[in-house]
Amino acid sequence: MTQFPDYEKLIADTERSLQKRELKPKVDVVINVYGKPYNTAVTLYTLLKHSGQWIDKIYFIQERKQPHNSNFDFIKTAFGKRIVSYTPGLWLWVRPFRTKLVFKFPGFRKSVRYQYGWEQTDKDFLFITHNDVLYSDDVIGAMLQRIGNNIGIGPVGQCWNCSAHFAGLCTPDTYTQYRPSYPELLELMKQHPGSREKDYGNLPYKNQPWPLPECRLNEWTAMINMEVARGITMPLGKAVPFGAFYELDIGTRWFGDVLNMGHTVANFGIEPYASHAWSGTVRSGHAALLDGDEYTHSERVAEEYLQNEIRTI
Repeated sequence: MTQFPDYEKLIADTERSLQKRELKPKVDVVINVYGKPYNTAVTLYTLLKHSGQWIDKIYFIQERKQPHNSNFDFIKTAFGKRIVSYTPGLWLWVRPFRTKLVFKFPGFRKSVRYQYGWEQTDKDFLFITHNDVLYSDDVIGAMLQRIGNNIGIGPVGQCWNCSAHFAGLCTPDTYTQYRPSYPELLELMKQHPGSREKDYGNLPYKNQPWPLPECRLNEWTAMINMEVARGITMPLGKAVPFGAFYELDIGTRWFGDVLNMGHTVANFGIEPYASHAWSGTVRSGHAALLDGDEYTHSERVAEEYLQNEIRTI
């Protein structure tokens, strides 16, 4: 991996700008890191550049297994005083869970994506980010203004997979209003089959099939109201961990659990503030991990971005 001899200068510029701003309420950040060191550096640098006045700790969750001999030492050095580094005891990848019983074991539970930061933070708000996001404006400040009493805020739903969205019955802003019965949902999926319909066979809420299967708080850029969420999410409450993979995706079961407890999530379009999987050609962060050429390309783009930033300060 190429090293940046002037990388600390890049971060020092951000730190100087933060010192000029008024002290404001603090938010902790949790980032799950699997590969993509240059994309990870861009994510943290641009997030601090635009929203650093809100941020205290950055929980840097480095998965036990890493692809492509990924090395993050230069990031930990550059962001040293903010980084809290943690390597989970287990590598769970994206294998779906079958039972809540496993979450009673701290070592297992803290191996779930984001969970270590969730349990360690003492802040009222926890900001969650993927490690391949380019931030271009103060997304944390904007979310703090709009989260209100909602349990979370961020882009809601994977509507590109959803039958209700294809039928024009549901949107990220109206997901609380469309609540079909299970037979109605099955009929809708027949009329407007989604790309993941074959995976809907083991849904948890057959007697209460809302929220819909593809509904979740998308965890590539999201904020959690910990005052609300902490006490109702495991290990303190009944909702599964936010980062647990059930049925379809990360966060779908947590979303269902908390909504069926009466809580709501505010939909927030991140497009003016951030771009996810910005450095790739397919705009899919997961796909980049599975395709060597795509991975190399996305890392090269991120490295060039950092080099250009260094030259301009």
